[in-house]
Amino acid sequence: MEKVKKKSSGMNPFVILFAVMLVCAVTSYFISPGAFERVEENGRTMVVEGSFHEVERTPVSIGNFFLAIPQGLVGAASIMFLVMLVGGFVQVYLDTGALDKGISKILRASDKFGSPVVLLIIMLLFSAIGGFLGWAEQIIPFVPIIVSICLALGYDTVVGMASSAFVCMMGFAVSPTNVYTVGISHEIAELPMFSGMWLRLIALVVVETVIMIYILIYAARVKKDPSKSIVYGIDNGSLKRDYSSLKDSRMTKHQILALIIFGITFVVAIFGVLNYSWEMDQLSAVFLAGGLLGGLVGHLGVNGTTGSIVKGAKGAVDGALVIGLARAIQVIMTQGGLIDPIINFFSKSLGGLSPWLAAIGIFVVTLLADGLIPSGSGKAIAIMPILIPLADMIGVTRQTATLAYQFGDGFANMYWFTNGTLLIFLAVSKIPLRKWYKFLWPLQIVLTVIAIAFLGIAIATNYQ
Repeated sequence: MEKVKKKSSGMNPFVILFAVMLVCAVTSYFISPGAFERVEENGRTMVVEGSFHEVERTPVSIGNFFLAIPQGLVGAASIMFLVMLVGGFVQVYLDTGALDKGISKILRASDKFGSPVVLLIIMLLFSAIGGFLGWAEQIIPFVPIIVSICLALGYDTVVGMASSAFVCMMGFAVSPTNVYTVGISHEIAELPMFSGMWLRLIALVVVETVIMIYILIYAARVKKDPSKSIVYGIDNGSLKRDYSSLKDSRMTKHQILALIIFGITFVVAIFGVLNYSWEMDQLSAVFLAGGLLGGLVGHLGVNGTTGSIVKGAKGAVDGALVIGLARAIQVIMTQGGLIDPIINFFSKSLGGLSPWLAAIGIFVVTLLADGLIPSGSGKAIAIMPILIPLADMIGVTRQTATLAYQFGDGFANMYWFTNGTLLIFLAVSKIPLRKWYKFLWPLQIVLTVIAIAFLGIAIATNYQ
């Protein structure tokens, strides 16, 4: 039975994404071709509303199909390198012993305050990372660590993945200051950057509170009876770390200083994103510097620090490659002329609806589009120039259209199997996709109702 369960633990994320690429390439031979006209405005490519016209079919050849993979890797290079360098950063602090000892202190505190308190602190931390930094893929190297902590607390891998990755990505979904969705959408809609923050901030609190309650209820059930775990029987031995031997060990001054630098690195990253609009390259530089400094302070030496960074980067390669392969789907859709006909179909479907139904329509269209274009920023550039003029015509404020887009993009990230980030979160946590759906679907229904309710508030208050 154990062997059977291991075999069915989940399909390789590379296989899933490659299959989606293949479907998109084949579809390019059958879809009715068409394209919008585009113009350059303020350094950004914008779609001209109402300019859709027929064009010559451009099916994806076998050569271009395989060429899309390196092109996708190049297109996603910045985020891939950030994931790898964050992996190196984490490995440095593991090798100094500072991170493991710090975690052991947290586990010892759980004996005093209770494991639910520790779990809640973890969720609040990752909610802030997703909600204010707008991070998602960047936390890949941290997820196995959180999973190991949750296993040590008596929970399962689903709790570990949900309390870190899921909470973070849903923070991304309703973030008041998400550069990649809200920021770009506000530029396209010609709205003040991050305006209307009050409603998104309320949404962040409501959504994350509901999610945390759901996770805490599931976690309590699993801790009381491990057989109630959705992933019961699936081997997770590689994710377990032995913290028990460290519970009574004291941290050295160098390890304490290293942990302080660990925290300062995040503070600097958050400050840079919020105040200077730092993007992937700047964040990569910050975490590289944090890793180097932490390794030297932690007495790893020059060679040891370098070796730790390389080791951690190697461990994050799988996640980075999945992100690149997911970007290759977008490359194939662009080459095959699939994106514009799909956008045109969706945008026409919203005509004639009432403002509230139109806002819900934008939300649903974005949910569906997310399966084809997982990138929040890429999707915003592709469809917001269509949705903004449409919103003007049907009586939906541009701020409401942006909110509907943000909800649709973020809420879909946790169930579309074309999302490489989700697949790698599940892979590193040893959670099969179908098991994740079993955990997610009741909560997803509640979250969708919440999103629709907030869109109703936006319409009722003429959200600006």
